[in-house]
Amino acid sequence: MTNNVQSGFNFPEVLREASQLEKSDFTIGLVSMDDLIKSAIGVHPYAIAETTKLKKSQQQQVMEQAGEFDTPAEWYVSTLTDILVSAAKKVQGKPLRVRLSGADSHLRKSLFGSELEVTEVNPLIGLRGVSRFADKSHHSSFELECEVIKRVRSAEGMANIELVIPFVRTCSEAATVIDLLAEQGLCRGAQGLKVNLMCELPANALLAEKFLQYFDGMVVDIDQLGQFALGLDQDHPMLNYLHDDQNEAVLQLIRQTLKAAEKSNKACDIVSHNIDHAPKLQKWLQDYGVKSVISQ
Repeated sequence: MTNNVQSGFNFPEVLREASQLEKSDFTIGLVSMDDLIKSAIGVHPYAIAETTKLKKSQQQQVMEQAGEFDTPAEWYVSTLTDILVSAAKKVQGKPLRVRLSGADSHLRKSLFGSELEVTEVNPLIGLRGVSRFADKSHHSSFELECEVIKRVRSAEGMANIELVIPFVRTCSEAATVIDLLAEQGLCRGAQGLKVNLMCELPANALLAEKFLQYFDGMVVDIDQLGQFALGLDQDHPMLNYLHDDQNEAVLQLIRQTLKAAEKSNKACDIVSHNIDHAPKLQKWLQDYGVKSVISQ
């Protein structure tokens, strides 16, 4: 990792598994629910919410993993709640931004019971983010994820939990997710709840001012912006040579979001997995007043 003093940056990280919280020098920049579900649960949310749809032998396996808990759902919610409470305590009152599940269906294939989710032709631009939250097949799982957030925020001193909403394609979807959260008892503004946009689509950057009317801030994922702006699949090894966070089109999108956030007087964080290998990008961000980059 680039030296913080030399670069002028702070490098908080993405919380992906509970073991990271044991490190004294670990600073949380963002919490990934997708990764926590994978590392702490290992079972597909659909298999948790609707266990009876699994084969009998699979149902038994899920029940065994749930252990002393009465239901798989209670095991799932309690386990994730405990991790988030520990994370919220670690940041000592500072905002803890939790990115709700937004990974594509291909990345959930390794989870036990993943066959309950429909196979998509192109998962990367398929049913994910808000479109998935709003889909009837995902309703029960969305309820469980919201229950985790509600329990954490209701714990003593845990009002610093904020939400980050992934893959919001349109302003209509922005309005939809605010309504969906309210239906689950997570009303934006109630008890100080802030809801932020995960800016990962070119549309989010191009219409940043409009999107920010629905949200309290943004978290810009440079890698995702680059992927969709340049039409890349980051996991395709033959396309690695095309991945460039410092591409002018990507920089233009970042510039637009930073200006929109400043104009709206709302927070704007930056996420990048390649920031320690991109000194030019670091310098460019510094010139725009960015002092902290969340490392993936």
